[in-house]
Amino acid sequence: MTPDALLGRVTSAFWTVHGASGPVGAAVLTFLASRHGVPAVSVGAGAFCLLVVGAGLLTPLRGSRIGAAGSVRRAHGVPVCHRGP
Repeated sequence: MTPDALLGRVTSAFWTVHGASGPVGAAVLTFLASRHGVPAVSVGAGAFCLLVVGAGLLTPLRGSRIGAAGSVRRAHGVPVCHRGP
């Protein structure tokens, strides 16, 4: 999905956001748990995770892969094996 010219920048941004979200999320959840209790925050965090899964399942990009599972296609003249859904 990402053009080759931007792949490094997009990957760098992904890992930056991914690496920063853990400590920030832990701090936010700890603060919320101290104010509202651990069970309520746990249920809320679980609901948020289910919301993210639902959004991932409904995204139009999910079914946009070229080729069937195990098929071999050519990309820029080079054979490319696509595995899995």
